[in-house]
Amino acid sequence: MAPFSFTYYQYLYVATSTNTTMMLAFRQDPNYWCLDDISVEYNGMQMWQNGGFETSPLTQYYTYCNPSGASASGTISASCSHSGSYSFYDGAVGFSDYLSQSFTTVIGASYNISFWLANQGSTPNSALVIIG
Repeated sequence: MAPFSFTYYQYLYVATSTNTTMMLAFRQDPNYWCLDDISVEYNGMQMWQNGGFETSPLTQYYTYCNPSGASASGTISASCSHSGSYSFYDGAVGFSDYLSQSFTTVIGASYNISFWLANQGSTPNSALVIIG
């Protein structure tokens, strides 16, 4: 995927269980992904915590996993925020690393999911969002 500046992504998710996890996986050789302003809304309520990454440490609100020990792995950084002072800055080399958060959901209810993402580098790279 070629480099691109911050781009807004929005999805509608219909819950299939009472607890939902959203996981984001990143790999970026040799530069960085910038992720900011994650939102999961239901009936005007914000279900996602610290979507602007303004609170540290990362693990206070997120589960972070780097199972293959990729270098330049994800962290909270002031290097490329979309809004506020910080974002998730991830340059995992060679392997993906993973960021996730779980939240309570109502089966059959619709949730508006959105985030801003920028790609600072060229191939090889990947970004994947899984929810369920």
